[in-house]
Amino acid sequence: MGSEEGFDGASVLRGAGAGAVTAAVLLLLASLVLYAMQDAAGFVPLATVAVAWLSVLASGFSAARRAGRAGLWHGAAAGLLLFIALYLLGVLAYDLPLHPSGLALRILLSLVVGAIGGTLGLAV
Repeated sequence: MGSEEGFDGASVLRGAGAGAVTAAVLLLLASLVLYAMQDAAGFVPLATVAVAWLSVLASGFSAARRAGRAGLWHGAAAGLLLFIALYLLGVLAYDLPLHPSGLALRILLSLVVGAIGGTLGLAV
């Protein structure tokens, strides 16, 4: 197995880091937009979900671009890693217990969205 083959864990970690930075920037932008809106409380959950999934997409994109190969696998891994980090951060920030209800679906979605990002990362 040569250096050009296999799974590149460093690219996955960097991709997840890029996704985290994307999440921070998008959360800042969303908070500014929501602050300027009147009665924006109904849009907060939608904005939060949109930021999370766009960030997972960006993490997959970045991981695949860095790896230069196997965009599906690198993207899915980076998306899953970022999702787990965001989920645990949310649990810790709000001091809530882990709720497994719906978690399997969210994990599956993070794999799929990250894989889409990874595929796009190699295609663009």
